[in-house]
Amino acid sequence: MTVLARNRHRRTAVMLAINLLAIVALGGMGYAGYKALRRYEGGKRVDRQEVPLSPTPVGMLATVDAQDRLTTVTIMVLTPEAQGFKGGSIVSVPVSADTAFGVDGQRIPLTQVYAEGGVDGLVSGVESVLAITLDVWEVATPEQAEPLFTAITPFTATFPQDVDGGTLTAPELLYPAGEAGLSAAQVVAVLNTRVEGATDASRRANVLALWSAVSTAVGSGRTQVANVEPVVTGPFVSPVGDLADLMARLFAGPVASRGVAATALAPGEAPAGVDAEALDFADAVMVFGAVAPSAMSATRDALVYRIEAPPGYDAQVKWAVTLVLYFGFNVQSVYVSASVPSHSYTEIEIYDERSQDQAASADDLFGEYRFVEPAYRIEGVEVVMRLGTDFLTGTGGVASGDTLPTTTTSTTIG
Repeated sequence: MTVLARNRHRRTAVMLAINLLAIVALGGMGYAGYKALRRYEGGKRVDRQEVPLSPTPVGMLATVDAQDRLTTVTIMVLTPEAQGFKGGSIVSVPVSADTAFGVDGQRIPLTQVYAEGGVDGLVSGVESVLAITLDVWEVATPEQAEPLFTAITPFTATFPQDVDGGTLTAPELLYPAGEAGLSAAQVVAVLNTRVEGATDASRRANVLALWSAVSTAVGSGRTQVANVEPVVTGPFVSPVGDLADLMARLFAGPVASRGVAATALAPGEAPAGVDAEALDFADAVMVFGAVAPSAMSATRDALVYRIEAPPGYDAQVKWAVTLVLYFGFNVQSVYVSASVPSHSYTEIEIYDERSQDQAASADDLFGEYRFVEPAYRIEGVEVVMRLGTDFLTGTGGVASGDTLPTTTTSTTIG
């Protein structure tokens, strides 16, 4: 089933659970910063040019096996219009990702969401747990998934471990660890093959290796699609009508692939027989804030941030995202580029100068910082934080990997 939904309202009703990933009683820096920076109403500057975030079509391919059990969820994002909507990103999402966040003791993985709610339930669950809006999607049976890969197969994948089916007591080897040449049907078989009773985490390395092989096989582009003339003004016009269109464009240019991290729950946190993991929400926000910022959803009634940094500091950028989320704010955009100015101090652009004094309660979490005058406004963003090298190198502020700052209520981001 494939659906086009660019104009669909964002599913804010199901976002409540996401707040539990980082909600705290906003004391100290968090509360003071929140009160200060929220003094935007009636005080925003309107004399600056507003620049929109570049729209990027976002699709979801979900695969199911012959018994209609969810086996993989993969988000595919095209490059922006300026690059012709060719190539982009492949992001694998664990199907064991918990969508209930332990509320009332519940743990509901995406596999269960699909089993109980079908396609609509899965779309809502994926949008909720990732805080993004999908444009097109398809839940594909093996027969439906195979044609999606014919344009780029055969290719060779290198599996880090055996690809097994069967059961825990009687595994059935599909491919041994190492190189394997794959046709389109065999690609789908790898996506769907699982050991009955094993966790999703146990097969994740092979799924990620498969998508890495897809990226390598695509190279600079394997498919031919029509060029898209940039729309200088006016609303976004999507070049895709369904997931097949999106994947044809994805395979027409260079593709990067990676997965969203997830961690095992503590023993006893999940009901017996339920394979659920805690999705790393900060990791998801960092990834999709970078490749699909216009599709991100602000899940809290709080300030919306853009985080900028030069390349080479992924762990530190993720730590900055974690801190912003921890104090109850939103991250709409993550921009990592060599074009980001490099300073020892962190630059903060706020579109209401009257908030600067109170916002200085940041307590040096991001190293030495300075407020700078923005040359333009980014649509949908209220604060731009340009990370300085003192923070990025750990010589000032809180270094990546350190514990979160103490607040009146301690909450760990999963």
